[in-house]
Amino acid sequence: MKHLSVLLGCCFFLLISATHLTGAPLTVKTATGLKTKHRNQMELTEFEKYLGRDMVAKENPLFAERVDKGILPGVGERLPKEPLVVIPETAVGTYGGTLRGLALSYESGTSEILSWRQANLVRFSSDNRTIVPNVAKSWKWSKDYTRITFSLRAGHRWSDGAPFTADDLVFYMEDIILNKEIHEKTPSPWGDFGVKAEKIDETRAAFIFERPYTALLFYLGGNGSYYDAFAPKHFLKQFHIKYNPDADKEARALGFENWAARFRIYWNRWKDAIVNKATGLEVPTLESHILKQAPTPEGRLFEANPYYFKVDTQGNQLPYINYHQERFLKKKDWGNEIIAGRVDQKSQNMPLDIYPLLKDNQTRGNYSIQLPITGTGPAIFFNKTHKDPVKKAVFANPKFNFAVSLAINRSELNKTLFLSLCTPQQALPQNLPFTTEADKQFMAGYSPEKAEALLDEIGLKKGPDGYRRGSDGKILTINWEYSLQYVWSDELPRRIAEDWNAIGLDIRIKEISTKEARAKQLANENDISNEWVSAPFEPTLFASPITFMPPYGTAYPVTGIAWWEWKQSKGAIGEEPPQWVKDLWEIGEEFVTLVPGSDWYNAVGRQIIRLNLENLSAIGTLGEVPLVTVVSNRLSNIPQWEINNYGYGYAYPYRPDQWYFK
Repeated sequence: MKHLSVLLGCCFFLLISATHLTGAPLTVKTATGLKTKHRNQMELTEFEKYLGRDMVAKENPLFAERVDKGILPGVGERLPKEPLVVIPETAVGTYGGTLRGLALSYESGTSEILSWRQANLVRFSSDNRTIVPNVAKSWKWSKDYTRITFSLRAGHRWSDGAPFTADDLVFYMEDIILNKEIHEKTPSPWGDFGVKAEKIDETRAAFIFERPYTALLFYLGGNGSYYDAFAPKHFLKQFHIKYNPDADKEARALGFENWAARFRIYWNRWKDAIVNKATGLEVPTLESHILKQAPTPEGRLFEANPYYFKVDTQGNQLPYINYHQERFLKKKDWGNEIIAGRVDQKSQNMPLDIYPLLKDNQTRGNYSIQLPITGTGPAIFFNKTHKDPVKKAVFANPKFNFAVSLAINRSELNKTLFLSLCTPQQALPQNLPFTTEADKQFMAGYSPEKAEALLDEIGLKKGPDGYRRGSDGKILTINWEYSLQYVWSDELPRRIAEDWNAIGLDIRIKEISTKEARAKQLANENDISNEWVSAPFEPTLFASPITFMPPYGTAYPVTGIAWWEWKQSKGAIGEEPPQWVKDLWEIGEEFVTLVPGSDWYNAVGRQIIRLNLENLSAIGTLGEVPLVTVVSNRLSNIPQWEINNYGYGYAYPYRPDQWYFK
């Protein structure tokens, strides 16, 4: 894959190969010689100039009865004055159907289905490199990249019909993100840049930073795509003390601790959590689909948003698909459901070892399989801030991490669990100009003899029973409590535990839920954490380098919690980290202010890689891991996935709002 090369703040033109529109529908496949400012989409004025006439909006039949009864206004009144025109992949679609997917449970593997309905200020295009407009019609940076002004679409409306304006961006930033009762510490990345917001007029708002933030758009379109940078002020202000003086009294009368606790029922930075309960039915959204009924333990159902802001090249309001169905099932049941033809698109958390079974049953299940790269395999993090002083000293020693890394038989893991489709390597981002092959192979070769020598060197001597003792003379027992969301298969921790047992470590493995694993991480009570490498590709590393340094997590902190508490509290609580951690944080703060591809950008990025390898906090398993991506043959307008990864929003770059059923 090409390295990231985007000149921020500048526009470029993409030549779409197609035939000139002669009455036939304009699609990516059929257009010729059409120059668009942004890949596979056009603004209305640009499109109407191409047509030589006004575009006429067309109604989804799903809403026809509601329009006839006066429950909804007609489509022309529901759309913005400046809808975004989407150029369909291969054909103008037809309306109807239910897109069926699977997840593990609430807050466990639901990101993919969220990606089907995403609506953010900007997004990554399907080339996985370019940022294009979305909710925001356009943006403009100041020369020093400390101020960005977003221009919104005139007439854009929330799903309840209320106007979406610049007030919703300012309310989000000033009254939610920066509110100390909602957030004691301003969440990253906003708190790292001293952000504030300013309303210019009804359709323009600015975010202003204390220092340059050139990576902002890559954050908003990637890792940050799960956190909308706006919120429905007209709805949420009734729960906010600034706008409702009685908000605290009302909240306490309902049993809440204060107004902020009640506010969090209706707003959550992780936007999928808003629709995890019946109150989500009340909260307006800009997404392509809205919660239709109260969630149950079995899953959720979403219906097309009548106020969605996009149309196709024939004026049909998107989305084409009327419903999204999300079912919660244990992973062991996924294969049977897919083979039975009861799943339309699935990739998140799919283990590679299911691939042969699914491949053999494609005809029966009426689906196709793609194998886009998802990044690196499960990474292993030993808790370097452990409450047990013996374990803390062991886990914090780089030589211990080198030893356990050398003891992992990655080639065997690749062969037996990953169908020999991957590359044994450390947990490093995949397409960086400043990462070498030697970096990827650092301490990644299989050498149990060297591993044992390193453990002996740091004082972990074997007893007569073959198990190694800590400094207290007791067997060093390491509890690996894993969630399947982060290790794919029970076999992976079992096999690695066998490798480690063979060098004298007493490893106890146990499967727990994602919720339990996260709780233990936050409480600093775990021995080992797991995660997919948070920034496996250059754009996502550039957007959020903090995800490649303590506490390492994407949506959730993984390890180094006590260090992070110290940083966030300015030393009031937690534990002061070693210098290498402080250096990483400082480097990360500089990295997001640089220009991709510059010499200094590459030099600073090189330091991020070096400090990670010298301490090996993230112990990798495999690289270039494909993600089994199942797509029903009934679906149309499906492109070829190049990358399928959390950091890009899973299906989000591939425009699920223009998918349709044949």
